[in-house]
Amino acid sequence: MRWFNFGILLFVTLVLQMGVARLFGLGEQRVMPDLLLLVAVVLAFRGEQNSAMIACFFLGLAKDLTGQAVLGSYAIGFGLLGWIIVRARDLFYGEHPITLIMITLAAGFFVEQLVLAICLMKKVFSWDNYGVLTLSILFSAVLTAGLSPYGQWLLLKFHRWLGLPRRRSYGR
Repeated sequence: MRWFNFGILLFVTLVLQMGVARLFGLGEQRVMPDLLLLVAVVLAFRGEQNSAMIACFFLGLAKDLTGQAVLGSYAIGFGLLGWIIVRARDLFYGEHPITLIMITLAAGFFVEQLVLAICLMKKVFSWDNYGVLTLSILFSAVLTAGLSPYGQWLLLKFHRWLGLPRRRSYGR
């Protein structure tokens, strides 16, 4: 992976997440798609093994620095997500959009529930709001999963710029 170009992608995605996506938030909870998670899933699914896991960790760290959660919780969640996807990606048929949608849906729900559990243990959030927060996490995961084929298409347009392989071919 070309790390300077990845840094530019990280910055652009962060600006889109913090600026544009917040304008289009839905409902009282301002539910919005998680563009950083979308980039992490696509990079973990398409990138080289070690580079993908490091990139997922840095995407999570960027979300930690701009969010309200406990520092490091998203970095741990995204890093764990990258590790799981890299280890299991040989099992999936990655050229089909339904596969990416289902993986992004599960990944979004898993990472956000992990971060919510860490925040509840640290008493950042109250247990009284657990149901409302879980429902907004589910809606955010659905929005992110719905955008995942478009995100993959866009990132694959820049595959040379990022140093990603065009097709899924993993060395052992």
